[in-house]
Amino acid sequence: MDRTSIGVPGLDAMLGGGLISGRPYVISGPTGGGKTILAMHFIATGLTRGEPCLMVTLDEPPNEVKSNVSAFGWNLDKLKILDATPDIKAHKRTRSVIDVGTTLDVRDLEDVGEIRQSSQIRALEVSVHSVQKMLKQEFFARLERTKERYKRIVIDSLTALKMFSMQGEDSRIMIQSFLRFLSELEATSVLVSERLNPKVLETEFFLSRGEIRLHKWLEGNTIRRAASIEKYRGSSFDDAIRPLTISDRGITVDSNGTVRLSGLHTRQLGEGYLEQRIVEEVSTVIDGVLRGIDDAHRLRIPVTDVDRMLARAMLQLHRRNYEKALKAALNAQTAIQERLKSPPVPPPPPTVVLPPPGGRR
Repeated sequence: MDRTSIGVPGLDAMLGGGLISGRPYVISGPTGGGKTILAMHFIATGLTRGEPCLMVTLDEPPNEVKSNVSAFGWNLDKLKILDATPDIKAHKRTRSVIDVGTTLDVRDLEDVGEIRQSSQIRALEVSVHSVQKMLKQEFFARLERTKERYKRIVIDSLTALKMFSMQGEDSRIMIQSFLRFLSELEATSVLVSERLNPKVLETEFFLSRGEIRLHKWLEGNTIRRAASIEKYRGSSFDDAIRPLTISDRGITVDSNGTVRLSGLHTRQLGEGYLEQRIVEEVSTVIDGVLRGIDDAHRLRIPVTDVDRMLARAMLQLHRRNYEKALKAALNAQTAIQERLKSPPVPPPPPTVVLPPPGGRR
């Protein structure tokens, strides 16, 4: 499979050569852990290789993004940037900022000028639907104009999008639709996200093809950082926690280094680390059931009961009841396997009695 370098050699080594191309991934971690810097590594690497790259910014306006990355010496002038920050409006009309919900205006980062904040754009104007619509328009406008697709897309951050626009249970459906949309674009996408509620497995972590988690903790009076691959579908990977440093050259990961933790730090990192392994097991079973359901639909085999079993498994997974989720998923797996193994026999076609030639009945 084709691999896409994330731009940090140590992390690429942990990933077995890089990300599998054309799939959506999540970068997670605490505030100040280096998530945005890692996403910009990913973008800078693509631009260096001549790949078209697109960034959607929801946390910081483009002028701040431009200022923050200037210290690393990366040339991001040709980065296409779509601004979806909900409290930003362009007043000096360099047309470098998008008025969310009313216009579509994507610019190179080198064209980004000064802007100031304004309350003229309400937070309600920023939604998964509006961001997805803008992404789709820009993606296919470029494809039609240049016959070339965007190769790399960064969303920074999905956390901001959820906080601004999504409340309640519908957020799971919206994010699920958004990740499916990104997969269909066949670009390698990176979504920056934080775990807002440690007791809930949020949709993007479950549906993404992989998660790179950044860690940060205080050791004495020194801040320590590390990186781990929490899941990576379709490939082997290094499942150890490796040391990470941030310097004026960006992020460095020591793929042969070790992290020594004790006490509370070990429990905090270890719980999330081991938890993701259980989630991966449940996810694998659910993926298999979904493929079986697709096969059943093609064969016109009724599987309404299996759909209900699968819904229960996903609900328990969302609630972090992993044992119940695994049990429900395995029940659904058994049911769909039996259904496909012994499909119902269709009734014989009705017998049509034809009148005898030349006469009537």
